[in-house]
Amino acid sequence: MKKDRLVLGHEAIGVVEAVGSGVELRKGDLVVPIVRRGCGVCLNCKVGRQDFCETGNFVEAGIRGQDGFMRDYFVDQEVYMVRVPPQLREVGVLSEPLSNVVKGVEELFTLQRRTLWTCEDSTFQCRTAFVIGSGPIGLLFAMTLVTEGFNVAVLNRRDPNEVESKVTEAIGVKFEKLGDGLPSPDLIVDTAGSPVTLLKLLSKIKNNGAVVLFGTTSGEREEISADLITELVERNILVVGSVNASKEHFAKAVTYLSLWHDRFPEALRTMITSEVKPEEAGEALRSKTKGEVKTVLRWSQ
Repeated sequence: MKKDRLVLGHEAIGVVEAVGSGVELRKGDLVVPIVRRGCGVCLNCKVGRQDFCETGNFVEAGIRGQDGFMRDYFVDQEVYMVRVPPQLREVGVLSEPLSNVVKGVEELFTLQRRTLWTCEDSTFQCRTAFVIGSGPIGLLFAMTLVTEGFNVAVLNRRDPNEVESKVTEAIGVKFEKLGDGLPSPDLIVDTAGSPVTLLKLLSKIKNNGAVVLFGTTSGEREEISADLITELVERNILVVGSVNASKEHFAKAVTYLSLWHDRFPEALRTMITSEVKPEEAGEALRSKTKGEVKTVLRWSQ
């Protein structure tokens, strides 16, 4: 029987209330659930890499084909749970969006092994990264790339709001307004999905540079010329699209959050801009507060 509704909520953190037999998790453990569940047919899904599902017959909790986590209780399999340290109770909900960022950076590093991309001191301190967009994903990309040693600038068409200023200042990155005076980057990460903005920056990228496409949108159009394709080819520019994450990426996201809990505590606290009660969820979904980055729906104290 086809369901006529879907429970929303794909970013969550919760407390284990009860477990079945043969389960390693214990009552009281803090966990985050994985969003995408595989098709069970293709090899990628069979080995836990449902983020690369070949059939497209996956489900995603709260998004497609499976109820999400916006409810008092839910029952799930242990294989889809990632344990979170108690000190991350207030920010562990960021594990899901961060897992997507972790995967994107992993793909970047894997593919850039095509060339010697590190600096003479074996770090990335001589490399400049532009992150287009200053939403939650953009800020998490900035934090991750800073942690990996890049010089990072977050780009937007407008000036930063108060929250964006606090986060970028706390992690030591620049917030730049898009314009003609920007330097040439080694890496562009697009989290906005704006072809107009991206194509303006592509001509600036250095030889052997890379572009990670993460943002998705609709309605905006821009022409890609044969000259641009030729330039990308002749200058060895890598372009890769990335979406979703595996359990491994969720676990690595928790590791990053544990590191940032000590290194960037102010930035993490600022990322959670508000909390609402279940009865306030409808209004929170309909209206977005100016400067909002991440709103948390808290079911219990």
